[in-house]
Amino acid sequence: MSYKNYSAYTARFIQLTLSSDQTITGTSVTTVNFDTITGDSGHGVSVSSNLITLSANKHYWGFGVVVINRNNTTDSHLTEFYNSSNIELTESDGFFSATVPATNDFDSRVFQISISPSSSTSFYIKSKSAAGNIQSAGTHFILIEMS
Repeated sequence: MSYKNYSAYTARFIQLTLSSDQTITGTSVTTVNFDTITGDSGHGVSVSSNLITLSANKHYWGFGVVVINRNNTTDSHLTEFYNSSNIELTESDGFFSATVPATNDFDSRVFQISISPSSSTSFYIKSKSAAGNIQSAGTHFILIEMS
């Protein structure tokens, strides 16, 4: 009987944050300065020059939010994922962006990932379409790694 078959995983928790607020002067695509990483020992996540790398052959689920004080609330704010070649990653890749509509003065939306890479995977989290200040207080990306 196969009902006794199961997979056991070790879960590790990782949090990425900003060490200080970040100013965005234009409405073009800007890399979010995730530069601080904390987490359970033995995790396979690294950050170098804001490029986040996940180890191969592990399962990852993550969520986060970019808290921004927009200079102009008529600008929408998007948080998106881009690979190391600056090509946007989408839902079909396991990356789910977030959009704060221009009509919302105070709002934040959660971006997410759900991937199981067979080789190490690197990506940037980027802000788009709104100038302002990304707040280090509240901006975070939390990952659960299962291996």
